[in-house]
Amino acid sequence: MRAARLFSNKFLLLFSITFLGGSSLTAQNLTSKQLDSAFLLHPGQERLRKIKNSFAIAFIKFKGNDLSLYGALSLNQQTINDKGITAPLNYLYSAVNSNSFNPGYSGGFRWDGTYNNKHMYSVSLAVNRINAGNYYKNKYTLAPFIDDFTHYKADNQFTTISLAAHYKKLLPINDMRKYKFYAVAGPSFDYKISKISNAHLINGAGNRAFINADLGAEFDNKGYYVLYAHYKLGTNLFQSTVPVQMNRFEIGMSIKAKDLF
Repeated sequence: MRAARLFSNKFLLLFSITFLGGSSLTAQNLTSKQLDSAFLLHPGQERLRKIKNSFAIAFIKFKGNDLSLYGALSLNQQTINDKGITAPLNYLYSAVNSNSFNPGYSGGFRWDGTYNNKHMYSVSLAVNRINAGNYYKNKYTLAPFIDDFTHYKADNQFTTISLAAHYKKLLPINDMRKYKFYAVAGPSFDYKISKISNAHLINGAGNRAFINADLGAEFDNKGYYVLYAHYKLGTNLFQSTVPVQMNRFEIGMSIKAKDLF
């Protein structure tokens, strides 16, 4: 009986030592894995970290981003070339051709800042209501039966949403500590968001997107407001059977949002 009790005690002692040793080894292994995971990253996580760091470094170079609200009046004309289309309906040339600039308006947001402490820029987002005068490059006639006519009638009233990015060059005019004059240039993009007419759906004649080249001048009055005059020369972004060239003159003013609210 005493021998059996002694064997039982020894067995329990051996089992306890084995269990504690195994637990210690498992704990050591888990600790090693945890330490490894703290220093080693998955390749995908490493790439993501590098991308985040590169964006952070890039955006650090953009300084002084001021948000402004702006409004503008515009004069608009579109030049239409309908040589590539033959439509079932014809339109009297004198009725659709005004060869004039008609007024419109726009409003939106604008961000002004400096890149790398020396390159000034502005980025704007706007909604534009365009009322354009039409100039048709081609006119056709079947004298003496029909007066001059055109194959296509362009929409001259429509709404677009636009995005523009301009580079600003400070001009050495007057006392630049008080008033600043800038020359600006850059691209802009317009997309028609209003309904287009059925004539625009004929043979791929319609095109909602325009790409523009912008050029202008701006006057900054001590940071209180900015007056500007821009000229925009636009054309269809994608190929069209009726190419349209848009000419726009804009005169507007922007005021910093923090001064308004």
